[in-house]
Amino acid sequence: MSSSISTPPAHQLQTENGSLQIRFEWQQDRYAHVVRWQSESGEVIEACSVEGSSDQDWPASPALQQLSTETIEGVPTILGVGCAGSSHFSVSVQVLEKGDADDGKALSVVRFDWAVRMSASDAKEHPNADLGTKYTSEKMLASAVRGQTQSVRQSGADGGTRFVPDQSAGGRTRQWSYDLLGAT
Repeated sequence: MSSSISTPPAHQLQTENGSLQIRFEWQQDRYAHVVRWQSESGEVIEACSVEGSSDQDWPASPALQQLSTETIEGVPTILGVGCAGSSHFSVSVQVLEKGDADDGKALSVVRFDWAVRMSASDAKEHPNADLGTKYTSEKMLASAVRGQTQSVRQSGADGGTRFVPDQSAGGRTRQWSYDLLGAT
């Protein structure tokens, strides 16, 4: 008797015209994601999540092992959960068409709302745990942080952009939210 292990399915959201997309695909033991924006001139910008390994308590981006695509208040939404070490991660991702950008074009965003629930001992012993979501990209999409989130641009060999929660609140649950933007 042979058994085969199936790869979990990919999940994708995009604007009506396809110019802004978010796609989650399985990599080893978790989902990684890519945000892709194509301008009217044809220029393509991709921001790829930086994932960690199974031995990291707080990988560069949250470890997500389960995803579903649901409709919440009429908006297709990717919901995800996962764990690394003794921490449990969750995310909600939506592609939203917003009003006009400064140049009169419609503005579309991929909105991320992340949370982590740490064990009581980890929250106490590591009040400044290295939490957040990291992206690599030669040219990063414009972004807007929401709530108590900070955007950190990193230089050097492993460069990229990282979105991190405000650590000053402490506690076992930490949250960070941001929008990646693209004009359509």
